[in-house]
Amino acid sequence: MTFPCLLVDDDGWVMPCEDDGELQGLTEPDFIDDIVAAFDAMACPLELHLVGETQLIALRPTGESRPRPDELAAHVRAYFRRWTDQEAPVAARPMRPDVKSIAAAIQAAPVRRRRS
Repeated sequence: MTFPCLLVDDDGWVMPCEDDGELQGLTEPDFIDDIVAAFDAMACPLELHLVGETQLIALRPTGESRPRPDELAAHVRAYFRRWTDQEAPVAARPMRPDVKSIAAAIQAAPVRRRRS
């Protein structure tokens, strides 16, 4: 698993995480079921797990560790359509810089109320 990663919640919100500290700040043990998808820097799918008595949240690769750039791109397009007035960034290769550019575009885009 490599950072940055992108988390997608059940409202279609995409949350970039640069490191483990940011992951812990953006997530809560009681609400990890609200995260419907997660991707690492190579667009490989991830799962969230609670670890130890402190209930730290850990990201682990799913059983299928091949990149899923098309699935990630669909989540990103949906986020920009629902939550911003901007166009989604165009996917590029290699994936790692693409995930970084997606994270930067999400952080730079002003959000608004959800569009139906």
